[in-house]
Amino acid sequence: MARLNKIEIEVKTGDARGPEEPTLNINGFPLPFSETEGGTGSGETLKAVGNPQSFPHGLALVGPEEGQPAWDIETVTATYYCQNMEPYTVHMGAVTIDDQSNLNVWQEPPAKTFDV
Repeated sequence: MARLNKIEIEVKTGDARGPEEPTLNINGFPLPFSETEGGTGSGETLKAVGNPQSFPHGLALVGPEEGQPAWDIETVTATYYCQNMEPYTVHMGAVTIDDQSNLNVWQEPPAKTFDV
């Protein structure tokens, strides 16, 4: 398992807005973003940076608070900066998350390839 030093995430919101201050959960613990730009309003794009400095068994974008409307997400792009490896980027498609769900954004690093 790779130690995740930093994650840069870009979330494009669809019609239904997201939480005012979105956060990540890493291994069940809240991780506020250290930098944010943009927003989660209808049609807006949020660019955010988190610095977990940990080994993620789970990494999730947190959905709206209880009683709040669902969040329509058009796309998510996450770039992972793991210790002792090159950064890698993963693109995710449309999804709706509500107060009962979060979006798993942790993707294991790609397997090393080599010629034989």
